[in-house]
Amino acid sequence: MTAPATSAHHPRPSSGSSLTAATLPLIRTIVNGLQESGHRRGVVGIQARLEWTAERELTVNGTAVRVEVCPSPLAVREAMLRHGDGYLVVVTDLDDADLGIGIRAHLLRGRLLTLRPWDMLKQSFQARDIDPLLLDEGWAAGALTRWEPAEGWPKAPGGTLTRDHALGHLASAVLGASRDGDRHLSPDHPDALGLLRWSLDPVAVHRLTSLPDDVREGLTGWLSGVTGAAGTWTLRAAEAGHSGDAVPLALVAGLLWRDGARDAAEARGLLRARVGGADLPAEQAQAWSRAAEALVGQLDRPDSLLERAEALLREFNAEGLLVDSTLLPGSYELRLRAFATELRRCLPARDTAVPDTAPDTVLNTALNTVPDAAALAAAEAAHGRVAAHELAGFNARTDAARMALRLLRWLAVPGGEAATLADALHEQVRTGAYVEWAFRGVRDPDDAVAAAYRDLLAAVAARRGEHDRRLAGHLAAVIAADSDPGTLVPIESALATLVRPLGRSLLVVVDGMSAGVLAELAESLAARRWTELVDSSLGHRRVLLPALPTVTEACRTSLLTGTLHTGGQYDEKTAFPGAVGDAQARLFHKDDLRAPDGHALDPGVKAAVEGPAKVVGVVLNAVDDSLDKTGPAIAWTADRVTHLEALLEAARISGRLLVLTSDHGHVVERDSELRSGTGSESGRWRPSGKPAGDGEILVSGRRVLLGGGRVVLPWREDIRYGYKRAGYHGGVSGAEVAVPFAVFSATPVDEIAGWRPAPAQEPAWWHSAVATAGPAGEPPTGAARAKAAARGGAKTAARSKAPEAQGELIAIEEVTAPAAPAAPGWERFLDDLLGSEPYAAQKARAGRAAPDDARVRAVLGALLAGGCRLHESTLSAAAEVPAARLRNVLAAVRRVLSVDGYDPISYDPDEVTVELDAVLLADQFGVARP
Repeated sequence: MTAPATSAHHPRPSSGSSLTAATLPLIRTIVNGLQESGHRRGVVGIQARLEWTAERELTVNGTAVRVEVCPSPLAVREAMLRHGDGYLVVVTDLDDADLGIGIRAHLLRGRLLTLRPWDMLKQSFQARDIDPLLLDEGWAAGALTRWEPAEGWPKAPGGTLTRDHALGHLASAVLGASRDGDRHLSPDHPDALGLLRWSLDPVAVHRLTSLPDDVREGLTGWLSGVTGAAGTWTLRAAEAGHSGDAVPLALVAGLLWRDGARDAAEARGLLRARVGGADLPAEQAQAWSRAAEALVGQLDRPDSLLERAEALLREFNAEGLLVDSTLLPGSYELRLRAFATELRRCLPARDTAVPDTAPDTVLNTALNTVPDAAALAAAEAAHGRVAAHELAGFNARTDAARMALRLLRWLAVPGGEAATLADALHEQVRTGAYVEWAFRGVRDPDDAVAAAYRDLLAAVAARRGEHDRRLAGHLAAVIAADSDPGTLVPIESALATLVRPLGRSLLVVVDGMSAGVLAELAESLAARRWTELVDSSLGHRRVLLPALPTVTEACRTSLLTGTLHTGGQYDEKTAFPGAVGDAQARLFHKDDLRAPDGHALDPGVKAAVEGPAKVVGVVLNAVDDSLDKTGPAIAWTADRVTHLEALLEAARISGRLLVLTSDHGHVVERDSELRSGTGSESGRWRPSGKPAGDGEILVSGRRVLLGGGRVVLPWREDIRYGYKRAGYHGGVSGAEVAVPFAVFSATPVDEIAGWRPAPAQEPAWWHSAVATAGPAGEPPTGAARAKAAARGGAKTAARSKAPEAQGELIAIEEVTAPAAPAAPGWERFLDDLLGSEPYAAQKARAGRAAPDDARVRAVLGALLAGGCRLHESTLSAAAEVPAARLRNVLAAVRRVLSVDGYDPISYDPDEVTVELDAVLLADQFGVARP
């Protein structure tokens, strides 16, 4: 090691304050140098300030060292007399002349060592040179010496001590660490987030503000330069005594200096006073705010900071700007209320003569009433603002708002009258199921929001009620005439007609599961990588024609025995093997599924699933049991259905298809009307002794298995004949009589017994915005048009971004019922593109991986028709691409259409929206733009 950086400075300073303070690392450096020079013991005199805060006794390389602060020659002499082995380090502000020759004779090197800070810092940082920019910071040498850690400063990279390296480590040491031991500021990369985090620690803030003026000003000046505007204003808030408010002030500044902020002059002045009174440019206010938002996202509990920001807005008389925040909790509440207001404007005017306590009689005019286009667009935009809020993803109220918007979209799509029973039941499975699912989830604790939701649900219930009335009429006519059900499969024929041809399968009958519950479970299964299959002849989920009334003893027994029959578990177990055509088939009910401790599934059930039987049946009662409780589950996922997860795993391991079906559906209790004195012993059916009244229908025929083949059944969901429960079944509402039937595979398949991978089953309005129809004669637009275009062509559309943070609101669905032919311009564009030489070259380059032209046409046509932006599910349905394979198909299409690395098809940052750059596509393949 080189000799210590010292000199024999004889003239005594006028004041001890002009001397450098001795520090523990400095003493270690001096002793190390003496040891390397061969001095194993002795007295070292150092001219420095009369201060020492470290331990007086230490060890350096195994040798004892004692430090004494001596203000006079007598104190030096006494310390030398007490000295034994090792080193004695005398710290004094005297000079050599003061000590006299006698004392100096006992000092190593015969004189006092005067500290030269910069040379000593070179040694401490193990540097050869010092950056001139650092030398210009005259205050830095003393500060670096004062704050040098016990282990010394880290080595200077490249041998040159730069300003940023030295001051970065100094700032990190001064600003300190959190309670967890993490440094507030990274020495290598100091940033504004670190300063904002530091501002929350009052002890750390005091360390900076209590520094000598020159050190504090020099260090904050450097920090401002390296941390930018956000760091600068954080430091200014601290200097003004408002460090604890730095984060809230930054959040408020982002609102006050936001483009379009009105009447903010007074509030801006009040905020400037909290940061020293300097002018705050708008761009710097926004930078400061962004940094604060980023920090809030990293904190575990930022609630107090957010509450303080809202309080500051009130103090500054700027509470009206709260709604513009995407972070503050109060803004989320305001945005939800604004959405509720816009949603209510889309609905028909309330009849003021009807009391609020009778919501079921409200809004009868909702039938076939399409919301105004402008009001609908405003509701979409208001929902987009809710979804854009940072709290949206963490609050269940966001899900309720999303479901409310979906119901509003459904109201905006006029439905045609079903011509047959089959049409009505298929519509219930394809669309009504999703209406039912959304309906269950619309609720809010805020009275203002809840009132709008109530009116929406009343309008939806009125329209659903009309659909149910028509469905009940079709059903009663078909049953009375015992006519051919068309594409419907009678429930008693399902095992032989649908299950048996599938081969090795696990049949799970969820007692009481409606089509809406199955739709929700299907989403949960897709998340577990189960692929849904659909009957190729239909292209969507199957629906079974039930026995009546829709109760377990009639419907489930008919399903599992293969004949129209009433009975119980014994009948079902006995007849099940014959119904599926497999003598080894087994059927398990609720009591059979009770597993011993430590088992997820009863060993006997597991053995049967893994065994040789072609079909194993299991009855699950989670849905039906929930109807006896105070309230049915709001969310139906695989983990909410007892035993289903274990059964899924067993089916996956044993290579079985999963068949998911029910015996009947159910309705949920919603302020129902009790009709007593009917002689009924059930909640939703009664004998035919009294004529059918409002909301009821008389049904008779061989499929009516109770009541002597002649019963009165309610089609209105709000009628019951027994005690109040969480839900009921037995009637003929769409939610009760549409028995869903779905097939799933745990492994990729192309086709099994006429079943193929399903395109997305959600209706277009589930993920896509809707728009009212334009003037007569205009071509159709949006998702409905996308499906037609996918089959035959496409139409140009200006590429537009979705509203902020609205991954779902990405397409336009036409509300005119039938899809019109694709626009000829799109057909010509696609014909030209697919027939071009560049396209042929791209296909040749892709080789066997190239998709067929029909698939490319379908995808491009759907995207063009959808405004060049479609949700994955909408694209899957419109282009008729299996949902499970959509991304693979898109990858193949993109491979052919990407020229020189420029891809005209991409994903939006939301990762679920597919975008098409039609202009780039046309230019790359040398065809006229659509």
